[in-house]
Amino acid sequence: MSDPAIIAAITQERLAIAEMCDGLSAEQLATPSLCEGWTVHDVAAHLTMTFNVSGFGLAWRALTEPMSLSGAISRWTKENGRRPIEGIVAQLRDEAGNRRHPVGMPMAPLTDLLVHGEDMRRPLGIATTIKFDRAAAAMTFVSGGRAVGFTPASRVRGLQFVATDGDRVWGRGQVVHGPVVSLLLAALGRRVALDDLGGAVQVLRDRLDPPADAKRRRTDRSGQSITER
Repeated sequence: MSDPAIIAAITQERLAIAEMCDGLSAEQLATPSLCEGWTVHDVAAHLTMTFNVSGFGLAWRALTEPMSLSGAISRWTKENGRRPIEGIVAQLRDEAGNRRHPVGMPMAPLTDLLVHGEDMRRPLGIATTIKFDRAAAAMTFVSGGRAVGFTPASRVRGLQFVATDGDRVWGRGQVVHGPVVSLLLAALGRRVALDDLGGAVQVLRDRLDPPADAKRRRTDRSGQSITER
């Protein structure tokens, strides 16, 4: 995708999420999302992080508190998840065209919006159609092994992802096939998407479920889980 197309897509996705959140009840907002430990309300708040805190600010918090960077993100999200949804929605609308992104990762905000949008919609049973070119561009980003903070390179290494709803293929190795949005969700650690996929799904499933002692080591270093969000 070209830079103007990415910005246009980001703008549209933020506005769509704002519109959805604006119509949710308190009960729906309190529903657990696909992100472990986060409600739908928390995820909506998380999507405003780009406007409210810099990467340096997060890193500084991680160093001074201390905690992992993932822990700092999680704590910020839970704190800001207490904000009224009206303010979160207003900010998503006001900043819909915001161009800020991590250095060298212009696709990061769009990937975040696509995946976190599904993190909210799927538990609520809300269906939507994500444009193939947007999900495909996000899949190119996360399958390239350089999507720092999104997915470890080891998760996608040695796998070839084949979209069944469009003519796109990513990576080399054992084939995992399915709808592009489900491929994207699975690559980013959403186990619920594995049921939509075929092929070498067990390989991917095993990578999402490391041995218990490995999980313990990753958790103990920061005092809390650093599961990808």
